[in-house]
Parts: sequence; structure tokens; C-alpha cells
Amino acid sequence: MNQFPTRPVRRAPQRLAVGTTLLAGLIAQAYAQTAAPAAPAQQLDAVVVTGIRASLESSANAKRNSVGFIDSISAEDMGKFPDSNIAESISRIPGVTLTREITGEGLQIQIRGLGTNFTRVLLNGAPVASASTGRVDSGSANREVDMDFLPGELFSSVTVVKSPTASMLEGGAAGIVNMRSARPFDRKGLRTAFTLTGTKNQQADKWGNRGSALVSNTWDNTFGVLAGVAWSTNKVKTTGFESIGWTNPNLLASQSSSATRNSTGGGNWTIPGTVPANAGNGLTTGTPINEAFLLAKNPGLTIDQIDNAIIPRLGRSMVAEGSRDRQNAILSLEARPNPSAHLFLDTIYGHKRNEFERSDINWVGRNGSSIPLNLQVDRSDCSNGCVVTKGTFANSQYFLEYRPYTEDTKFQSINPGAKLKITDAIGLDLQANVTRSDFHRQSPTVLLQTVLGSGITTQYDNTSGVPRLTATNTLTGATDILNTPSAFGWNGGRVNVQEEKRQVRTSGLRGAIDIDTDVVDIKFGGAYDNVSRRIQSLNNDNYWSNIVCGRNLNVFLPGPNTTNKNGCNGTGAAGSAAADYPGYGTGYTAGATTPLQYLGSAIPNAAVPGYLSANSRGFVALDWAKFAKDANYAAAHETAVPGTGGTNTGVNPGFFQEKVTSVFTEVNGEAKVFGNNLRYNAGMRYATTEQTFASLSSPADPRNATLADGGRFPTPVVESLTTTTYSNFLPSGSLAYNLRSDLLARASMSKTITRADPTSLRALTASFTDPSAQNGTLTNPDLKPYESKNTDLGLEWYTGREGYVALAWFKKSIQGFTATKTFNVPFSYLNQFNINWTNSLTRDQRTNLYKSAGLPVPTDLDALPSAAD
Repeated sequence: MNQFPTRPVRRAPQRLAVGTTLLAGLIAQAYAQTAAPAAPAQQLDAVVVTGIRASLESSANAKRNSVGFIDSISAEDMGKFPDSNIAESISRIPGVTLTREITGEGLQIQIRGLGTNFTRVLLNGAPVASASTGRVDSGSANREVDMDFLPGELFSSVTVVKSPTASMLEGGAAGIVNMRSARPFDRKGLRTAFTLTGTKNQQADKWGNRGSALVSNTWDNTFGVLAGVAWSTNKVKTTGFESIGWTNPNLLASQSSSATRNSTGGGNWTIPGTVPANAGNGLTTGTPINEAFLLAKNPGLTIDQIDNAIIPRLGRSMVAEGSRDRQNAILSLEARPNPSAHLFLDTIYGHKRNEFERSDINWVGRNGSSIPLNLQVDRSDCSNGCVVTKGTFANSQYFLEYRPYTEDTKFQSINPGAKLKITDAIGLDLQANVTRSDFHRQSPTVLLQTVLGSGITTQYDNTSGVPRLTATNTLTGATDILNTPSAFGWNGGRVNVQEEKRQVRTSGLRGAIDIDTDVVDIKFGGAYDNVSRRIQSLNNDNYWSNIVCGRNLNVFLPGPNTTNKNGCNGTGAAGSAAADYPGYGTGYTAGATTPLQYLGSAIPNAAVPGYLSANSRGFVALDWAKFAKDANYAAAHETAVPGTGGTNTGVNPGFFQEKVTSVFTEVNGEAKVFGNNLRYNAGMRYATTEQTFASLSSPADPRNATLADGGRFPTPVVESLTTTTYSNFLPSGSLAYNLRSDLLARASMSKTITRADPTSLRALTASFTDPSAQNGTLTNPDLKPYESKNTDLGLEWYTGREGYVALAWFKKSIQGFTATKTFNVPFSYLNQFNINWTNSLTRDQRTNLYKSAGLPVPTDLDALPSAAD
């Protein structure tokens, strides 16, 4: 077991940093000499400056006029916000960094070195949340916002607030980012803007493109409309090497006499007790692989070095290629019927579709049975672990893992608001928002393996920073074994139908009253925000396995024929079916109890090489279109149902809702101190948070116990809801003092929060994400928000127009960091928490637990292994 989020340690680490900003503009002044009396000058109503210089000047003025620490970016004109998406543009601001997609495109932002979940992202002043999951093939489920579906062309400004005020929404311990979409009165009159750009990923075979079209008009300075679309089509390809963890061998007692044998953990790789058949490399079948053998075959190493030396748990070369397409639309209405009223309605729509094919060729380290020969390690003292730098591994095995990813994300936002001047001294600001975002990922898996004991040997070299693997067959002399279709088959492989759906909804209302007295400006108001997220894991592994193989690849199904010889792993004759309801060819429909005749495998083992071909990348490629058609993947996809198990990216399903009610009061003012101007802001925010989260379980259906030959009704999913409530006082204060007209000093102190990861907040639950159920996660519903006490000091020199030089120092004292602790414990450890951990196990995991415990797999897998087992 591992990954137990614990109660926060209240002694906080401190984050210290010094940031500088340099933006210098050289301003030339023109002087003219007059030779004759000049004609009378014509009086102009206004001088309008546009272009990049005007944009920089606008950003510099926004920074200069603020009381606290902010930075901003403004569009130089409608549709001319820099960069391909809004995240790329924000990264131009000092102290902001990006996390990137595997294609290199900016995805999420972080401020001042804290994680992406510590940044609060607002759209037109309202909270925004996306249902997407971060990078392709990832399962991000925290509070970060994927911003690659928001094109820069549809925005007019972005402000990054590093020292908050009481009137700002809480939740960003690192800072707050407010994105302001384009509106018609940003540029008055009739305006149009069109862009079209070609794009080329260096490794991709095809060109992509992106563009936008916007039209805006205002009438009589009282009403305006802006509408536009933007799109992007990127063709991408990424290659690389990955190590999915690292592992040392799990030595048998005969293989090490050391008192510290297997003391450093890991141990996912077991060296056989005797040389198996067809190991090659001159090894004799049946020879004991004991301590003497290992020392003799690995000269210069001690048994402790062999014991503690690590290799990749799964070492794999990967190729991911496909397209990332995005379509967006914006409609903004703005009305200013009189100088005292400003009304607006902003709507944004976004659709992002990723279509990738990902192929990996994996050297099996975990659960493998390679025999190490001529190992070299990186250090002599391996008591705390060491790394294998070179070696030969006989009896190796590889598997091809193919996953086509189709990810659809949709986003819609409606944001009405009004700013009203009730009297000369009293203003009212009202705003509402509703957003919805939906995500659906299809990521079926086809896993094909080489035959264990077929003479494959791996030459491993980890001396140049990236491990290099060379596979040969020492029995046949073949050197291109990984690019040979006939080398692969089911051989213990599998197929999976694991899909994920997410629905995120936000709604809220904010209001503030601003009272401008002659001495100070007083603002008070409140906000209510409701955010909910539901994650569903849809699984149909058994159903598809029954189609493809006639028998499940990983589960010994109940019934008269439990040897699994009719499926992808065997060559036996067809017999009666035994499978899950409502599997194709299983003999059961709607709970019927009379078996039909077994219909056979859609793709038997002997047919597998016909779906593979050699490829220039160095390992075989799968013809997915042909495989999906013959394997009837469409039927498996269409009948997938929600379950309690995690997705193939490790995300656990469930429901989460967060309701936040907050009130604030804030004072702004200015005064003369020593003849210079001092501006100040001080306030207090009080927020009450109510969190509701659901834990999922799948109680056994008692009707299944009465069905003959293993017929099975679908297992229901039951939600158990838990609600917690807490409140926070969040004071803040800032000063901005002009040392002289062009030199400004700032100081700010505040308290901010970031709420805990929703995936860790469910009622105490155990979940398991790996097929063997060897690694699990415990949640902790008592986690409280991170609290940060912030101090900011700064000095800014404004050189004129758009130029300035800024120096900032900040300190964050953060409390509430969760610590993920890892324990190696028996399942009986969970009993003290009254956790029904068996409900978290899939049928595959239940079977593998029986196998790893050396127990016979029962005919009814609802008879779960006990903690004692």
C-alpha cells in the first residue's frame, strides 16, 4: 500500500524568492525650430495611439496605477493578443511559468514556483474550471485549469495579481489570473480582424494551421456587438524514452545470504530459481541460479550490489502522433445607455479534440524473470540503492502497448454583468456566471507480448543519460526481433476498454457597493460560487476480451472450462462458454442460465501477426482500423458502463461539489506624506466553504450466486456522500508610495488559501490502480486548505511611456502542505479504518491477488480474498 495523504504538518516551510522585471523603452523627443510665425494650431479632440507600443504603455500604466503587485498584458488591437493560446501569453509575465503538453504547447500556468493548483484562474472576474485532464495520457484531477482551449485572439487583456485585495475571490495562494475577453467598446466603431497562420511540428509529416475572424461595431456610443471565431489544427508527433518507475530484484533466499536481503524495497523483478529453457547466452537449462551463480555471472559485484541495483520497472520507447484541433466562438454585447450605466453579456464557446495514436515497446522489468549477466553499477556502496549502468539480461520479454486516444472537451461560458452609478458617490457592481465543461476520453488498449523463454536477450546501456535497449534472439541470431510481427502474440497479453467522462459545472453571483467619500473609498460586498465535478470511469474489459479471445485474458472465468485454453492464451478446442453477462458469445442474455455453444475467438493467437507490420521506428506497428473492425471494438465501446475502478491514467471516479459564500469589506484611499503621494488598500474577506464528496462502492448482486455456469448481472454503483464545512478570515493590505514622480515603492501583506485536492478529500477510501492491486491510495477527508502568509516588497522606476524597471522581493510562509507517505503493509492494515477495500477491486485485480498469494482462483470471483489471505 502507498500514498496516504496525511494531516498537514503545521510547521510551515517558507518559500523565498527575489524577482526582477526589466522593460525599458527609449523615448526620443523631437525639437523643431521655427523660421517664421506659425499658423494658428488646430485643436484636436483626442490623440489615439495604437500598435505594440500602445499595448506596452497600457500594461505599464496598469502596473503603475495599482496599489498592490500586478502585471498585465494588453492586446495591441482586436484579435492581436500574442501567442497561440492564452497560457503562452501569460507566460510572458515575470514569475509565471508554464507546464506544457507533450507537443510543447503551453497548457497550465504556475506563479512564483508553486504548483499549478495554487493559481486561481478567473474569466471576466468569475471562476472558471475545465473538465479536461491536463496532458494527453494524463489524469490531472486537481484544481488547475487547462488553458490551451482558449485562443489569445479572443481576449483583450490578462492581469496577474500577486498580492490580492479583499474584493478578489480567494483560493489562489500563489496568485490570481483574470482573463478579460474582448468587448465591442474596447475599440469603438466598425472593426474587423482576420488572421491565418501555417504551423509545422518538426517531427510531424503534415502542416497545420490556425486562424481567427472577428467583427465588432458600436452604435452612437451606446450599444455594441462583437462576434468572432478562432480555430487551430496542429499535426504533432513526439518520440522519446520513458521509465515507468524503477525496480531492483526480489532475491530468493538461495540467491543471497545477506542479512539485508531485499531490505531497500522495490522488488518487482524476480530472478528465476533455475535457468529456464531457451534462456540462451550459453546457459544450461535447469542450472540453479543461486548466490554463487549470480556472483560468477556478474564478476566484480557483491551480492548486496546485485540485490540493490535498479533497472527500469518498465523501460520503453514511445511514439505519439496525431492531431490537436480546436474551435472557438465568442459573442459579446455591451450597452452604455447613459454615463451611469454599463451593461455587458459575454459568451464563449470552445471545443478541443485530440486524436492520438500512442505505441510503446516495453522491456518487462516488473514481474519479469530476466537473468542478469555482467552487470555494472554506478557505485560501490549500494546500501541505499544504486543504478545499473550496463548489463546483459537473458530470458527477457517485451510487450507492445498500443493506445489510440480520442479526447473531446467542450466548454461554454455565459457571463452577464452591470456597473451602475446610483449617485455621484455610490456605485453598484453586479455579475453572474454560468459555465459548463464536458470531457470524454476513449483510450482502448491492445497489449501483445513476445513469448517468455524464446531466447530474447537485452543489452542494456544507461551510461549516456537515456537508457538504450537492444533486443536480440541468441537462439536464432535474429537482431530485429522487436520489428518482427511473428514474434508477438497474446501470450498473456490483454485488451482493455477503459473510458473516462467528466462533467464540470460552475455558477455564481458577485456583487459590491462602492461608496466614495471625500476622504476614502469604501467597498463592501459578497459572492456565492458553486462548483461541481463528476468523474466516471467506464469499463468493458471482460466484454471485449470475450469477443476478441472468447475467454478473458486476465480473469479465470467460472464454468466447466476454467483452463483458459480456448482464449488468446491457448490452443485448445472450442467448448462451452463461461463469461460475464452480457458478453458476446457467452451464452447469456438478460441473466439467462442456459449456456449456448462457445462461438470462438474473433482474433485467435495465430492471427495476431497479420495485424502487425515492421516499422521504421524500430518496433512493430498495429493496424488499428483493421483490428478494431475484426475485434468489434464498437460494440465494446457502446456498451461500456460506469464502475468504481480507476481509469487507465489512475484517476478514481466520484462526485465533488464545493459551495463558497464570502463577504468582504475594503478601504482604498490616498494621502500626502512628506509631500509625496501615498496610496493604500486594506480589507478583510471572510469565506465559508462547504464541500460534498462521494465515495463509490459496488455491492455484490445476490442474484449472481444462483446463476449456473457463471452467468452474471451487472454490478451497481452506489454513492456515499460526505459533507464538511470550514471558514477562513483573509486580511490584506497594500501601500504604494511615490518616492518621486518616476520612482515608486510598494509593500503588501496578505493571507491567502488554496483548498485541498478534491481527489484526496473523499471519505476514507482505498483505491487500487495497478492490475495486481499492489499499489493503493487512501484518501483523507480531514485535509484543510493550504494557508499562506505573504509579504511583498518592491521598487519600480518608470522611465517614460512604456518603459520601467522593477525589483520585487516576496516571502510566502505556507502551512498545510499534505505529505504523501508510503507504507508497505498487508491488507489487514486497512481493517483499522473500517474500509471495505474489496469493493475497490476489479475482477482482474481479484484474480491477480489470488494468484500472487498462491491461492486457487474461485469459480465465483465475488467470493473475495480476505485480509487474512
